[in-house]
Amino acid sequence: MSDDEIKNAPLAGFDQLAMRPGANQGWIRAVRRQRNMQGNELAKKMRVSPARISVLEKDEQRGAVTLKMMQKAAAALDCDFVYALVPKQPELAAKPRLRLDASYMNADKRTQADDMERALQHKLLRTIRD
Repeated sequence: MSDDEIKNAPLAGFDQLAMRPGANQGWIRAVRRQRNMQGNELAKKMRVSPARISVLEKDEQRGAVTLKMMQKAAAALDCDFVYALVPKQPELAAKPRLRLDASYMNADKRTQADDMERALQHKLLRTIRD
């Protein structure tokens, strides 16, 4: 693994979001279908009309859904809603500050990069929730 790949590894996990089902059909519909849930079931959990679920899923696809409705849908689907801004140029991102112990000296670079990515994502999620 090159030095650039290791340096950019903490943000690499976010690139994978574009390849997941929600990127094409919307996250609400993708998760709802994955859980074999009908629109009217989600409507009951969200305390809205079934027609509102259809509108909500279409709004999400075209980028017109509100954060408040995404949070409400996530709660009804037993999910966490995460809103993030990911720099297009990783070199402009804040450098991760992680403590490394002696075991890292013997670990391979891929393991180190994976550990750094997990730690940074955990730190990012904690920051978002705060």
